[in-house]
Amino acid sequence: MKVKDSPEDFEVEEVLKLNLKERGDYAYFILEKKSWTTLKALGKIADSLRINVQRLTVAGQKDKQGVTKQYVSVYQVSDRALSRVKIKDIKIKFLGYGDKAISLGDLEGNKFRLVVRELEEPLGQIDFVVNYYDEQRFGGYRPNFHLVGKETLLGNYEEAVRLLLLHPFPEETEDYKEAREEMEEEWGEWNPRKLPMSMSIERKIVGYLEKNPQDFKGALRTLPRQLFAMLTHAYQAYIFNKSLAEYLKQFKHREVDYVLGKLVFVDNYIDLDWPIVGYNTQLEGEQKKIIENIMKRENIKYETFRCQISALSSEGITRKAMIKVENYKLGEFKNNTQRVSFFLPKGSYATIVMKSLDK
Repeated sequence: MKVKDSPEDFEVEEVLKLNLKERGDYAYFILEKKSWTTLKALGKIADSLRINVQRLTVAGQKDKQGVTKQYVSVYQVSDRALSRVKIKDIKIKFLGYGDKAISLGDLEGNKFRLVVRELEEPLGQIDFVVNYYDEQRFGGYRPNFHLVGKETLLGNYEEAVRLLLLHPFPEETEDYKEAREEMEEEWGEWNPRKLPMSMSIERKIVGYLEKNPQDFKGALRTLPRQLFAMLTHAYQAYIFNKSLAEYLKQFKHREVDYVLGKLVFVDNYIDLDWPIVGYNTQLEGEQKKIIENIMKRENIKYETFRCQISALSSEGITRKAMIKVENYKLGEFKNNTQRVSFFLPKGSYATIVMKSLDK
């Protein structure tokens, strides 16, 4: 099974309701992009508008690999200014104005349209899926963001920066690998001009360290706001996946490889809330036993999530262990290829649905 063979094979469209007006402090538009992460697309749009990127807000992050449509709000920018933005593989469709910024809680869910290739047999039916986080949450082709999050929560800021800047991954381009290797050899000699222009986040961190050589905590805070918030979220997601998979092993199950180990899938739907651990989490019974065993192995405590950087502190919440897959439709199976479409609630991953279907 092959998903995301080309950007056009993976289409995502947000579902969100807006209260549109003829005037307002915020302009709303649909951002359609191909082969851009949300963060880099917003950064490029901000540069084109000559504004701070923090004036642009979204309801969710979208992956680089695909054609995605998502809602964006921008503070005090006109539709005329938006119409002048011309960026390769980015389209902007102005919708109207409103009185508030779009935020993470506004999203209802996403519609997915996928082309799945190299199938040995037609895709099966699916009514539900275990609600795991997939590799996008952990950094995509650099799946170590949970480790950056852990070291940041523990106050090991230099190690967190090392994880962000060093350790090349196989899917990176040769110039990225060489840049990371050179930074390791010259650690402490900060020169952002040696890095490829496209390593914008790394250049920002190194540029900060050039002026503030030992302030690794401050360097982390140069990350874009939503990426910075994901430091805690990524590590919490790692514990969520690991503990939920452990719980599901007691049932008849099958295991599927993913970037951080094994995901466990079962054939029966279980209506269950599973903890996303924070400093105020209260557990009991089997959940307590499983999660605290994992925390012990990870050498962390609940209080770890009360971070020295207050913006990263998390009380802890819950997430549905399983979610329904709605409006699931299959196209014709032809030449070992098949189209599939469905709707998932916000925060759930189409790639997890595909992993569940992969027998």
